[in-house]
Amino acid sequence: MVSSAINSQTGLRGTLLALLLSAGWILGQEAPQKSGFFEVEVNKDEIYSYSNLKFVGDYTNFESPSGHLALGRTEAGVTVVIILGGGTMTIEAPEAHQEKFKAVFGAYPLKTAFKTIYMRLNPKEYDETLGKLKLSKVSDEGSLAKAKELYDNKFLTSYHAGPKAILPPYKTRVMEFDTADFGQISNEEGYWITLRKLSPYGSVYPKNFINPKQK
Repeated sequence: MVSSAINSQTGLRGTLLALLLSAGWILGQEAPQKSGFFEVEVNKDEIYSYSNLKFVGDYTNFESPSGHLALGRTEAGVTVVIILGGGTMTIEAPEAHQEKFKAVFGAYPLKTAFKTIYMRLNPKEYDETLGKLKLSKVSDEGSLAKAKELYDNKFLTSYHAGPKAILPPYKTRVMEFDTADFGQISNEEGYWITLRKLSPYGSVYPKNFINPKQK
């Protein structure tokens, strides 16, 4: 009887262990861990028309009355926005850097028109801001070609691992403006902040300058 009881307990433990291992395997199959690298591309299914687009950042704001945009969507959400409709932008700076700002751009604040914007941001911030726009899918080969050109030229400049996207931290956004008056302007707002005019080159902030609005 003692031997029978021991065998029964051993069998029960083995059954429970098998059930636990099986449950863990099933859970692992149902909820795989996501890596930090995401497939992303710009394709014909992610070209949209919009109206009354507005974005307000820490020191950079822009708006566009209407036009087309392209989205780069990962399994975690949208992290690439390419705005193809023209508009206006305003960039300011903390008081301590306004003189350097004037030296780089010739005036303070900067208020000018843009032709396109290439933007990287966290999917959560996209959902809270530009994701609230009413978008309508369009079929436009010209807009698709322009969006792909910008994507190919800009993607490897920020938050990537080879061809895969790394998501910027929440409230960190990279904005690459193409303007008629100042050429290419590169701007990043997050824990650190950068603002550069590419040609002739000029940088408003020193390296690793901490954003006063995100301390």
